Amino acid sequence: MSAVELLYQAALKTPATKMLVINAHAHPLLAELNKQTERLDLRQHFKPENDAIKYMGLNVSPELPVSDQAFDLVLMLPAKNKQQTLGWMATAMKILADHGKLLIACANNHGAKSYESSLKKLAGNVSSSSKSKCRIFSARKTDSLNFEWMTQWMEAGQPRKIELPGLISQPGLFSWDRADIGSLLLLEQLPKLTGTGMDLCSGYGLLGKQILAGSPGIQTLHMIEADFLAVECARTNTAKWRDKVQLQWSDATKDELPTQLDWIVCNPPFHTGQTRDVDLGQTIIKRACKSLKKGGTIYLVANRQLPYEHVLESELHEGQKLIEANGFKVIKGIR
Repeated sequence: MSAVELLYQAALKTPATKMLVINAHAHPLLAELNKQTERLDLRQHFKPENDAIKYMGLNVSPELPVSDQAFDLVLMLPAKNKQQTLGWMATAMKILADHGKLLIACANNHGAKSYESSLKKLAGNVSSSSKSKCRIFSARKTDSLNFEWMTQWMEAGQPRKIELPGLISQPGLFSWDRADIGSLLLLEQLPKLTGTGMDLCSGYGLLGKQILAGSPGIQTLHMIEADFLAVECARTNTAKWRDKVQLQWSDATKDELPTQLDWIVCNPPFHTGQTRDVDLGQTIIKRACKSLKKGGTIYLVANRQLPYEHVLESELHEGQKLIEANGFKVIKGIR
């Protein structure tokens, strides 16, 4: 049994009038919760999962609710990033009604015991049980709530300036607090760009901002990203060029992409949740190639062992490896 199923099953046994699910995931039991609860508020910032919930006919938002709302029960699935998860935990406790319950489920190998300890530190009380290699634990909002930790964790999860001048990011985003080596290697290989292009899987805007700053001949830059939180950071990071930038919260594996592009830059993901997924990157690259006009160019960076060259060979007129260094490779392809 997954942590998702365990969480929703527990919620079905916990009557609540107003229920919030942070990091909600699509599951048949979610529809049962919707029938049982007077108000079910779902939040999911990752586009593919957000779309899966909408496909069930349920309403879902990418942003956490404002603090003046009070919920009887908050359900939560941890994120991959601990700071992001603690920020959600603190937010949940803040927006709970007095004596409301926060209920969390997590796989043992994803840090369940650590998160249980954190909840006890925050709330002062916790109850827990184990099942199917997962832990489910809960706490009520009482006078034992540690407001100092709550404030600190909420602030730590918010967007902030990072070591790269002029950029903001936040915990939970890819390479959120520093430039990843692959992106820097890709930037070193790029010529001055012109016309209309796309930063596919654009993250918080590291590549996009540097490209815009160094290539004044760009007319339009489409920035495509599946994480809503990253899109909002990118919006701030590229505000200087708002007349050129088209930001799009999209699932690059399914949603419609711009076409007839002069060029594309891409640092594709290769994980789905906690699981390595090479097919994910290959699917994104294949769709990117179809977005190029004839003669258009794609610049791609990836871990050197990832098998992406054959995708370019099958989709494009020509391709070549520009450089391999520090465990990464940059590949150029022309349609």
